Amino acid sequence: MKQFCFSMVLLLALVSCSNDNEITPEEKACEVMFNVSTLDVEVQPMSRATVPASDALTNIHYYVKNTSTNKVFQGTQTLANAGSEFGTIKLWLPVGTYEATFFGYGTNNTSGQALMYVHKDTQSPRISLKNKDSFIFTDDVSVDEETTNIDVNLTRLNGALVVKLNDEIPSDIGKIKVSLNYYPEWLISDGKATYEGNFGESTAFSDELTIKNSSVEEYIYYVLPQTGRSVTLTLFDSSGAELGSTSVAVSFYQNRKTIVEGNLLDIISQKPFAITVTDDWGEDVVVPLE
Repeated sequence: MKQFCFSMVLLLALVSCSNDNEITPEEKACEVMFNVSTLDVEVQPMSRATVPASDALTNIHYYVKNTSTNKVFQGTQTLANAGSEFGTIKLWLPVGTYEATFFGYGTNNTSGQALMYVHKDTQSPRISLKNKDSFIFTDDVSVDEETTNIDVNLTRLNGALVVKLNDEIPSDIGKIKVSLNYYPEWLISDGKATYEGNFGESTAFSDELTIKNSSVEEYIYYVLPQTGRSVTLTLFDSSGAELGSTSVAVSFYQNRKTIVEGNLLDIISQKPFAITVTDDWGEDVVVPLE
Protein backbone atom coordinates (compact mmCIF):
# COMPACT_ATOMS: atom_id res chain seq x y z
CA MET A 1 0.00 0.00 0.00
CA LYS A 2 1.36 3.37 -0.98
CA GLN A 3 1.93 5.72 1.98
CA PHE A 4 0.65 9.30 1.84
CA CYS A 5 2.09 12.05 4.03
CA PHE A 6 1.22 15.72 3.60
CA SER A 7 2.21 19.03 5.13
CA MET A 8 -0.17 21.28 3.18
CA VAL A 9 -2.98 23.41 4.51
CA LEU A 10 -5.38 21.39 2.34
CA LEU A 11 -4.86 18.51 4.76
CA LEU A 12 -7.14 20.22 7.23
CA ALA A 13 -10.09 19.33 5.07
CA LEU A 14 -9.14 15.67 5.15
CA VAL A 15 -8.64 15.16 8.87
CA SER A 16 -11.07 12.53 10.11
CA CYS A 17 -10.18 12.66 13.76
CA SER A 18 -10.63 15.19 16.54
CA ASN A 19 -11.74 18.71 16.00
CA ASP A 20 -10.14 20.52 18.95
CA ASN A 21 -6.54 19.85 17.94
CA GLU A 22 -6.17 20.69 14.26
CA ILE A 23 -3.02 19.80 12.39
CA THR A 24 -0.98 22.90 11.60
CA PRO A 25 0.56 23.51 8.14
CA GLU A 26 4.05 22.94 9.56
CA GLU A 27 3.23 19.41 10.76
CA LYS A 28 3.70 16.41 8.50
CA ALA A 29 0.71 14.10 8.83
CA CYS A 30 0.28 10.53 7.61
CA GLU A 31 -2.83 8.49 7.00
CA VAL A 32 -2.72 5.58 9.45
CA MET A 33 -5.15 2.68 9.61
CA PHE A 34 -5.75 1.14 13.04
CA ASN A 35 -6.99 -2.39 12.40
CA VAL A 36 -9.28 -3.56 15.20
CA SER A 37 -10.32 -6.59 13.19
CA THR A 38 -9.60 -9.40 15.65
CA LEU A 39 -9.84 -9.97 19.37
CA ASP A 40 -7.14 -12.00 21.07
CA VAL A 41 -9.52 -13.02 23.83
CA GLU A 42 -12.01 -15.70 24.73
CA VAL A 43 -15.48 -14.81 23.52
CA GLN A 44 -18.48 -16.91 24.53
CA PRO A 45 -18.93 -19.64 23.50
CA MET A 46 -15.42 -20.10 24.87
CA SER A 47 -12.78 -20.26 22.18
CA ARG A 48 -9.10 -19.37 22.08
CA ALA A 49 -9.27 -18.51 18.38
CA THR A 50 -9.27 -14.87 17.33
CA VAL A 51 -12.56 -13.56 15.98
CA PRO A 52 -13.63 -10.60 13.84
CA ALA A 53 -14.38 -7.43 15.79
CA SER A 54 -17.98 -7.52 14.56
CA ASP A 55 -18.49 -10.88 16.32
CA ALA A 56 -18.04 -9.29 19.74
CA LEU A 57 -18.38 -5.52 19.31
CA THR A 58 -20.88 -2.98 18.08
CA ASN A 59 -19.02 0.12 19.33
CA ILE A 60 -15.35 1.13 19.34
CA HIS A 61 -14.12 4.27 21.15
CA TYR A 62 -10.61 5.54 20.41
CA TYR A 63 -8.39 8.11 22.13
CA VAL A 64 -4.99 8.80 20.55
CA LYS A 65 -2.80 11.43 22.25
CA ASN A 66 0.50 12.80 20.94
CA THR A 67 3.01 12.50 23.78
CA SER A 68 4.96 15.61 22.67
CA THR A 69 2.22 18.06 21.73
CA ASN A 70 -0.64 16.58 23.81
CA LYS A 71 -2.90 16.83 20.78
CA VAL A 72 -5.78 14.37 21.01
CA PHE A 73 -7.56 12.53 18.22
CA GLN A 74 -10.67 10.78 19.43
CA GLY A 75 -13.99 9.43 18.25
CA THR A 76 -16.37 6.49 18.07
CA GLN A 77 -17.02 3.95 15.36
CA THR A 78 -20.25 1.92 15.35
CA LEU A 79 -21.13 -1.24 13.50
CA ALA A 80 -24.33 0.40 12.28
CA ASN A 81 -22.47 3.29 10.63
CA ALA A 82 -19.27 1.57 9.49
CA GLY A 83 -20.76 -1.62 8.04
CA SER A 84 -18.12 -3.79 6.37
CA GLU A 85 -15.42 -1.25 7.32
CA PHE A 86 -16.11 -1.76 11.04
CA GLY A 87 -12.86 -2.39 12.89
CA THR A 88 -10.73 -0.28 10.51
CA ILE A 89 -10.22 3.26 11.81
CA LYS A 90 -8.38 5.72 9.55
CA LEU A 91 -6.75 8.79 11.10
CA TRP A 92 -4.47 11.51 9.76
CA LEU A 93 -1.76 11.81 12.41
CA PRO A 94 1.36 13.97 12.59
CA VAL A 95 4.59 12.00 12.82
CA GLY A 96 5.38 11.20 16.44
CA THR A 97 4.65 8.94 19.40
CA TYR A 98 1.13 8.46 20.74
CA GLU A 99 -0.64 7.06 23.77
CA ALA A 100 -3.37 5.02 22.12
CA THR A 101 -6.47 3.61 23.82
CA PHE A 102 -9.16 1.62 22.03
CA PHE A 103 -12.24 0.42 23.91
CA GLY A 104 -14.94 -1.83 22.46
CA TYR A 105 -18.16 -3.48 23.57
CA GLY A 106 -21.49 -4.53 22.21
CA THR A 107 -22.92 -7.91 21.38
CA ASN A 108 -23.03 -9.44 24.89
CA ASN A 109 -25.79 -8.16 27.18
CA THR A 110 -27.54 -5.33 25.40
CA SER A 111 -29.08 -4.13 28.68
CA GLY A 112 -25.68 -3.12 30.10
CA GLN A 113 -23.97 0.25 29.79
CA ALA A 114 -20.45 1.14 28.66
CA LEU A 115 -18.71 4.33 27.60
CA MET A 116 -15.21 5.79 27.25
CA TYR A 117 -15.10 9.53 27.88
CA VAL A 118 -12.72 12.32 28.90
CA HIS A 119 -13.09 13.27 32.57
CA LYS A 120 -13.71 17.00 32.88
CA ASP A 121 -11.38 17.53 35.86
CA THR A 122 -8.40 15.36 34.92
CA GLN A 123 -8.80 15.69 31.13
CA SER A 124 -7.86 12.04 30.83
CA PRO A 125 -9.85 9.16 29.33
CA ARG A 126 -11.97 7.10 31.68
CA ILE A 127 -14.35 4.18 31.24
CA SER A 128 -17.81 3.81 32.73
CA LEU A 129 -19.04 0.22 32.80
CA LYS A 130 -22.14 -1.38 34.27
CA ASN A 131 -22.85 -4.99 33.34
CA LYS A 132 -21.22 -4.91 29.92
CA ASP A 133 -18.67 -7.31 28.45
CA SER A 134 -15.92 -5.01 27.16
CA PHE A 135 -12.48 -5.09 25.58
CA ILE A 136 -9.53 -2.69 25.67
CA PHE A 137 -6.15 -1.92 24.12
CA THR A 138 -3.82 0.70 25.57
CA ASP A 139 -0.19 1.18 24.55
CA ASP A 140 2.28 3.62 23.01
CA VAL A 141 2.43 3.60 19.20
CA SER A 142 4.82 5.37 16.85
CA VAL A 143 3.87 7.05 13.58
CA ASP A 144 6.47 7.87 10.93
CA GLU A 145 6.49 8.29 7.16
CA GLU A 146 6.56 4.51 6.70
CA THR A 147 3.61 3.79 8.98
CA THR A 148 0.51 2.57 7.17
CA ASN A 149 -1.14 -0.03 9.40
CA ILE A 150 -1.20 -0.62 13.15
CA ASP A 151 -2.80 -3.78 14.52
CA VAL A 152 -4.90 -3.28 17.62
CA ASN A 153 -5.67 -6.51 19.52
CA LEU A 154 -8.23 -5.93 22.23
CA THR A 155 -8.33 -8.00 25.41
CA ARG A 156 -11.21 -8.35 27.83
CA LEU A 157 -11.19 -5.60 30.46
CA ASN A 158 -13.85 -6.78 32.90
CA GLY A 159 -14.42 -9.81 35.05
CA ALA A 160 -17.82 -11.29 35.79
CA LEU A 161 -19.96 -12.35 38.72
CA VAL A 162 -21.68 -15.67 38.04
CA VAL A 163 -24.30 -17.06 40.43
CA LYS A 164 -25.14 -20.77 40.22
CA LEU A 165 -27.70 -22.05 42.73
CA ASN A 166 -28.26 -25.81 42.81
CA ASP A 167 -31.41 -25.79 44.95
CA GLU A 168 -34.75 -27.27 43.98
CA ILE A 169 -36.94 -24.27 44.74
CA PRO A 170 -40.25 -25.06 46.52
CA SER A 171 -43.46 -23.39 45.37
CA ASP A 172 -43.73 -21.21 48.47
CA ILE A 173 -40.51 -19.36 47.53
CA GLY A 174 -41.44 -16.17 45.70
CA LYS A 175 -38.12 -14.69 44.60
CA ILE A 176 -34.36 -14.59 45.14
CA LYS A 177 -32.41 -11.35 44.85
CA VAL A 178 -28.71 -10.79 44.30
CA SER A 179 -27.11 -7.55 45.52
CA LEU A 180 -23.65 -6.10 45.00
CA ASN A 181 -21.84 -2.84 45.81
CA TYR A 182 -19.07 -2.14 43.30
CA TYR A 183 -17.03 0.53 41.51
CA PRO A 184 -18.20 1.16 37.90
CA GLU A 185 -15.51 3.64 36.73
CA TRP A 186 -12.11 2.63 35.32
CA LEU A 187 -9.07 4.91 35.53
CA ILE A 188 -7.20 3.94 32.38
CA SER A 189 -3.91 5.61 33.35
CA ASP A 190 -3.92 3.99 36.82
CA GLY A 191 -5.42 0.66 35.81
CA LYS A 192 -7.94 0.50 38.63
CA ALA A 193 -11.64 0.83 39.38
CA THR A 194 -13.10 3.77 41.26
CA TYR A 195 -16.43 5.28 42.29
CA GLU A 196 -18.73 7.37 40.10
CA GLY A 197 -19.87 10.86 41.06
CA ASN A 198 -18.32 13.05 43.74
CA PHE A 199 -19.12 11.28 47.00
CA GLY A 200 -16.59 8.44 47.06
CA GLU A 201 -19.23 5.76 47.49
CA SER A 202 -19.61 2.45 45.70
CA THR A 203 -22.59 1.89 43.43
CA ALA A 204 -25.41 -0.31 44.73
CA PHE A 205 -26.86 -2.92 42.41
CA SER A 206 -29.68 -5.39 42.94
CA ASP A 207 -31.45 -7.83 40.62
CA GLU A 208 -33.87 -10.74 40.79
CA LEU A 209 -32.77 -14.22 39.79
CA THR A 210 -34.98 -16.16 37.39
CA ILE A 211 -36.76 -19.21 38.83
CA LYS A 212 -38.03 -21.65 36.20
CA ASN A 213 -39.31 -25.20 36.66
CA SER A 214 -38.23 -25.18 40.35
CA SER A 215 -34.65 -24.26 39.37
CA VAL A 216 -32.69 -21.02 39.40
CA GLU A 217 -31.19 -20.03 36.08
CA GLU A 218 -27.49 -19.17 36.00
CA TYR A 219 -26.93 -15.44 36.44
CA ILE A 220 -24.04 -13.30 35.11
CA TYR A 221 -23.14 -9.67 35.77
CA TYR A 222 -20.05 -8.02 34.26
CA VAL A 223 -17.84 -6.13 36.73
CA LEU A 224 -14.57 -4.19 36.44
CA PRO A 225 -11.54 -5.71 38.23
CA GLN A 226 -11.64 -4.90 41.96
CA THR A 227 -11.21 -6.53 45.37
CA GLY A 228 -13.05 -6.44 48.69
CA ARG A 229 -16.60 -6.63 47.35
CA SER A 230 -19.55 -8.47 48.92
CA VAL A 231 -22.36 -10.38 47.18
CA THR A 232 -25.63 -10.82 49.09
CA LEU A 233 -28.33 -13.36 48.23
CA THR A 234 -31.77 -12.78 49.77
CA LEU A 235 -34.70 -15.19 49.84
CA PHE A 236 -38.38 -14.11 49.86
CA ASP A 237 -41.62 -16.06 50.22
CA SER A 238 -44.54 -15.81 47.80
CA SER A 239 -46.01 -12.87 49.74
CA GLY A 240 -42.78 -10.86 49.45
CA ALA A 241 -41.66 -11.33 53.05
CA GLU A 242 -37.91 -11.80 53.54
CA LEU A 243 -36.95 -15.27 54.75
CA GLY A 244 -33.23 -14.73 55.17
CA SER A 245 -30.03 -13.72 53.42
CA THR A 246 -26.35 -14.55 53.25
CA SER A 247 -23.29 -12.66 52.02
CA VAL A 248 -19.92 -13.78 50.68
CA ALA A 249 -16.77 -11.71 50.12
CA VAL A 250 -15.54 -11.79 46.52
CA SER A 251 -13.02 -10.15 44.23
CA PHE A 252 -13.11 -9.66 40.47
CA TYR A 253 -10.24 -10.03 38.02
CA GLN A 254 -9.69 -9.09 34.40
CA ASN A 255 -10.87 -11.76 31.93
CA ARG A 256 -11.94 -14.07 34.76
CA LYS A 257 -15.27 -15.25 36.12
CA THR A 258 -15.98 -15.25 39.84
CA ILE A 259 -18.52 -18.05 40.28
CA VAL A 260 -20.61 -18.23 43.44
CA GLU A 261 -22.13 -21.69 43.49
CA GLY A 262 -23.99 -23.81 46.00
CA ASN A 263 -27.29 -24.46 47.77
CA LEU A 264 -28.84 -21.27 49.07
CA LEU A 265 -31.52 -23.03 51.14
CA ASP A 266 -28.83 -24.87 53.09
CA ILE A 267 -27.20 -21.55 54.01
CA ILE A 268 -30.48 -19.98 55.09
CA SER A 269 -31.22 -22.99 57.31
CA GLN A 270 -27.64 -22.77 58.69
CA LYS A 271 -26.47 -26.13 57.41
CA PRO A 272 -22.77 -26.60 56.57
CA PHE A 273 -22.00 -25.04 53.21
CA ALA A 274 -19.11 -23.72 51.17
CA ILE A 275 -19.04 -21.29 48.26
CA THR A 276 -16.31 -21.74 45.68
CA VAL A 277 -15.24 -18.90 43.46
CA THR A 278 -13.85 -20.39 40.29
CA ASP A 279 -13.01 -19.22 36.83
CA ASP A 280 -13.11 -20.62 33.33
CA TRP A 281 -11.48 -17.68 31.55
CA GLY A 282 -8.12 -18.01 33.31
CA GLU A 283 -6.66 -19.93 36.27
CA ASP A 284 -8.97 -21.33 38.95
CA VAL A 285 -9.33 -19.58 42.30
CA VAL A 286 -11.00 -21.02 45.40
CA VAL A 287 -12.43 -18.65 48.02
CA PRO A 288 -13.85 -20.29 51.18
CA LEU A 289 -16.98 -18.97 52.86
CA GLU A 290 -16.08 -17.94 56.40
